[in-house]
Amino acid sequence: MHTATACRYHCLQLAHKGPNVEKFLVGRQFLLVFNVFLLSKVAGGATTEFYIGNWHWNEAATQVFWINQLLLMILISSLGQLVSQLLAAQKMLGFLNLPFFSYYTILIPCLCVEFVGLTHASYLLKDFLCKICRIDTTKGDPEKAMDKNFFYYARCILSVTGIVFALTMIGKGLACKQTNATAGKGWEDLPGWAAVLMTGFFMFSLACCEGMQVGLLALAKTPSHQYKKRAPLAYRTAQLCFAGRNMQAFLVGRQFCCAMLMVLLARVTSYAGAEGELVGTCGDWGMGAGFNKGLLQTGFLGSLLVVNVAQLASQIVASIFPVSMINNTFIYLILRLHLLIEASGICNSCWVNTWLLDHITGLPKDPFDGDENVKTPAQDIIDRKKSMGIPQQKGVGPFDLNQPESEYHLEYTYKISYI
Repeated sequence: MHTATACRYHCLQLAHKGPNVEKFLVGRQFLLVFNVFLLSKVAGGATTEFYIGNWHWNEAATQVFWINQLLLMILISSLGQLVSQLLAAQKMLGFLNLPFFSYYTILIPCLCVEFVGLTHASYLLKDFLCKICRIDTTKGDPEKAMDKNFFYYARCILSVTGIVFALTMIGKGLACKQTNATAGKGWEDLPGWAAVLMTGFFMFSLACCEGMQVGLLALAKTPSHQYKKRAPLAYRTAQLCFAGRNMQAFLVGRQFCCAMLMVLLARVTSYAGAEGELVGTCGDWGMGAGFNKGLLQTGFLGSLLVVNVAQLASQIVASIFPVSMINNTFIYLILRLHLLIEASGICNSCWVNTWLLDHITGLPKDPFDGDENVKTPAQDIIDRKKSMGIPQQKGVGPFDLNQPESEYHLEYTYKISYI
């Protein structure tokens, strides 16, 4: 067996063993957030004047693009996230077959991070919601169930304790103007109470972005007649998202918003100062320079709070209550915003980079592509489009990289079949 193919096989074999898919998603989410937080530290603007040789930017451009890291937001979303996401969405097996050894570089690190237990609070939230809603979890695949032994609950306690501690320290830093939310030009005049509200708004917005993707993909599997009358706004939102090439446009716009919010949260939840010395008059509560430098100024506690509260919690809620998650005006407006961001072209270099990578690698389409009997996420969306009476482009999937104009090559499916 070819080395890359063998690596893909072992990767899928381990990923689908027991509850490892869920564990991988949880560990991946923490690594993703922490990497963005670290990037905002090492690649963010450190000088108040940006220049390349004799080319000097004016103060306004430096503040917006360099100091406040708009360039970094575009780079993270367009190059670091969307290229691989767009390519893998259409060519899943081919992407796993690329020689980057995903078993060792992605799967194992994510499972190791999850094993530590700092994100186990998400499992508690899931169990709690299932219990109060009387969802019978025993009907699921017993092989996918978590082994809830003493070690499992010990890590749950560790996770909850870590979240409470992170919330306390970050809340104290925001209120006392010790974080980067109130440091730097344009930020220093922000009151402590306003910094707290702004951070809460950033986290709420990120939670909506994370939850709506999970909710919309869940609605793609849900027969539309089950919620069309009782949740008309959720039906309308799903119609808008699934129409034409809007699903891809939504993913691009959403990813840019997530990158932007994570970079902003990396700033506002990390402490200002250097080498363990904090700013402000509230002190460090006796934690010491090592603690300050390693956990507060690097943004580690901030990433712990963001991933558990703003991302994993909303994803779990959306997976259990997808209709309720999507059936509100704010989510509909956010979807419109995501489509507008993609239409603006601010991060559309991702398309060129994806087409280029697709051409270089020459990845084939998945062997089950277009097979109506294989219920992939793409096929689920096609089924929903048909049931909602949305015109479907014949021979083109919702995640295809090369899509013709919507007014051509259409197979009209206005007859409602409620599948």
